[in-house]
Amino acid sequence: MAVTLGTLSFDSSTTTVRERHEEVGGRRERVIEIAGIVAGLSSEGAIHDALDAILNEASSDDHSVALSVRAGRRMFVRRAEFVRNVSADALTGSFELKLAARDPFEESTALHSVAWPVTASGAMLELTANGNATARLAITLTAVGTIINPTFSDGVRTIAHNGTLLTGDVLRFDGNTGVVTLNGDDVLPYASGVFPDLGPDGVTLTYEDDAASSHAANVTVEYRDRWW
Repeated sequence: MAVTLGTLSFDSSTTTVRERHEEVGGRRERVIEIAGIVAGLSSEGAIHDALDAILNEASSDDHSVALSVRAGRRMFVRRAEFVRNVSADALTGSFELKLAARDPFEESTALHSVAWPVTASGAMLELTANGNATARLAITLTAVGTIINPTFSDGVRTIAHNGTLLTGDVLRFDGNTGVVTLNGDDVLPYASGVFPDLGPDGVTLTYEDDAASSHAANVTVEYRDRWW
C-alpha cells in the first residue's frame, strides 16, 4: 500500500520507510524515517514546491497529522527533521523526512463502537480485539431511570462514578484521555479506580450499580485496535 501522511500519498516505487524505537526522556518513542524521490516535474521551482508540500504537511510543534504505513492503521506524528536535495540539471529532487510518533503504538483507523443495553446490575459484555497490544476503552452510559454509583470492571481494573444519575444523564469514562464527564462536565473528582481496558485476548466487562438503582441504561463502548 502507499504510505500516507495527512493528505499526501507517497509513491511506493520511489519511497522507502524505516521504523525504530528510541528512548526519549524516559519514555519509548517510535521514529519513522521516509526517504523518497520527486521527479517528472517540469521545472526546478515545481520540484521545490513538491518538497515544500512534504515539509509543511507535518508540524514540528505537535503530533497533529496522521501517518499510515500499513493498511487500516495510523499514528499521529510530528516532524523531527527534513533534508532535501535538488538537481536542477536532472529536474529531480530527493528528501529524507524523520517523524516522531506521539505514541509508540499504531491504532486502527476504524473506531469500533459496541452498543450494550444494560438491564441489570451484573450485566456482562464480551469484547474482542484484532491488535497485539492493549486497547483503551471509552464507555458512555445514558441513564434510563435513576442510576446510583455505576461501575465498570474488566475483572482486574474497575472504574466507578460516586454519585446519582437521573434519566437522560450521560456519563462518559474515557480511557484514552483519563477524563470522566457527566453531561459534558468534568466529574473526575467523583470517580475512583482504574479505567478498564481491552487486551489482545479479549475481555469481559461487568456493569454494577447500587441496589436502589433502576439498573437500566444504554451503554456504548468505543475503542481502536492497537499494535506494537
